[in-house]
Amino acid sequence: MQERKKRRRRGRYSFLLTFFVAAALIFALVLTSGLFFNIREIRVEGVTVTNPQEIIALSGYTIGENIFLINKRAAYHSITASLPYVKAVRTRRDWPGTVVIIITEAAPAAMIEHRGVYWVFDSQGSLLESVPALTPPKLPVIKGMALLDDPVPGTKLYPVTEDTAKSGPLLDLIGVMLAEGVWEDVGEIDITQLSGIRFTYKGIYKVELGPPDALAQKFRVMLLALEDEKVSGRGPGTLYIDGIADGKNARFIPDEP
Repeated sequence: MQERKKRRRRGRYSFLLTFFVAAALIFALVLTSGLFFNIREIRVEGVTVTNPQEIIALSGYTIGENIFLINKRAAYHSITASLPYVKAVRTRRDWPGTVVIIITEAAPAAMIEHRGVYWVFDSQGSLLESVPALTPPKLPVIKGMALLDDPVPGTKLYPVTEDTAKSGPLLDLIGVMLAEGVWEDVGEIDITQLSGIRFTYKGIYKVELGPPDALAQKFRVMLLALEDEKVSGRGPGTLYIDGIADGKNARFIPDEP
């Protein structure tokens, strides 16, 4: 009796094993044959600057390829290494036959003039592209810092040797300006002297920032001062917030008529 039960259990296990092996083989056959899961469409999302067709070409994904066999890691490295404006790449499979490449682009932050062109860079200091210097700048322009010869898109903002100490404080300054919501109204930033940074604001005011310390506090004081009717109603002028960190008040001196 016990021997008969054992044979019955072994038969049941053999049946289950055969079933699962057959199911796995069928599933593998379906995957590799591309009968149901071949790529029919490749779509790019999240781009405003970069050419979607160039992204698709760099991804290595092709129509007719098995959707399970795409190499997402290789696509990521190929795209980000070749396109400076692309900061992140994510690939999504939309069943049964669509691949979606989701792009995160860098946001241009400022420009620096170098040998007759403006070099555009983001808030992390990555060079994105160069545009003719004759083009009216659409971003804040950095003065008082020079780049190394022959910059290349995708590399970092490397200044010449004597200006190396300026890149860190400059990026800190840009970061705080973005966080405090003042960046869009900044025109030109002069960092010739780190102890006496100055910039233009709203095309009307010149702001004497002083050294790059207590930046968030300085910008809050600046915004409060510019909301004061005693300042906003006096026309163009210079706002001094360079002494805020030392406990001094903001001072506004209007331009002479």
